[in-house]
Amino acid sequence: MNDVLHNDRVRAEIDPTRGARLVSLVIDGFEVLAHAEDPSVDPDIADGCFPMVPWAGRVRDGLLRDGSGVHQLPQTDGPNALHGLGHVAAWQAVAEGDYRLGIGAPWPTSGTAALTYRLLDDGVSIELGWDDGTDGPCSIGLHPWFARRLSAGEEAQLSLGATAMVERGPDGLPTGRLVDPTPGPWDDCFRVEGSPVLTWPGALELTLSAATPWWVVYDQPAGTICVEPQTAPPDAFDHAALQPSGPWPHTVRLDVTGRAL
Repeated sequence: MNDVLHNDRVRAEIDPTRGARLVSLVIDGFEVLAHAEDPSVDPDIADGCFPMVPWAGRVRDGLLRDGSGVHQLPQTDGPNALHGLGHVAAWQAVAEGDYRLGIGAPWPTSGTAALTYRLLDDGVSIELGWDDGTDGPCSIGLHPWFARRLSAGEEAQLSLGATAMVERGPDGLPTGRLVDPTPGPWDDCFRVEGSPVLTWPGALELTLSAATPWWVVYDQPAGTICVEPQTAPPDAFDHAALQPSGPWPHTVRLDVTGRAL
């Protein structure tokens, strides 16, 4: 049975058995989440808003190199590892809106992921954390599939405010360089100043706020658009220029707030 949080303007539905993902988010009467229509998208990652932990995005060949050696992660995207281990697991509900999941092998450390949902007057706050008791590398993020069209209004428009884009090589993975943003469609990671805004003219405006400069935008499918905050770009483990200057962040929070138009 799914869990439901609601107030006068917001209804959030969570499925603990599928990564404790947000399977529905209704703001001011509009369902803003969707399911990818492209049959080539893996059903495990094709809907709602799910956690990516203890890594977000792709890891080349599924190989994680750290101080203890080289570790093989599951190759679920061709030769690459994709989106962590938490989105396919059943999480334990510990309180209303609070979920926990223990994660170990094939990740090289053992720890606990924590996912918390809190309703706001005009939206929802989602916080994902990873605690393995170490300062080892990790990248975490949240992956919402937003609907390209709502039940009213025009098609979604994204205001991103990107200052740089992570360059991708012929294999689609980062080269380690930052370049000027190019026109979409995208399956790309950007460095962003401020908060991305999704607008459905005539219906709703969503502001997406997170304490990270890194956002992945995937807007290639016809019916959906993903705007994903991540603590580090995909495959950052292999590229020093994409890694944080200090400790690897272990928490990401996404506030989704709506304004009726």
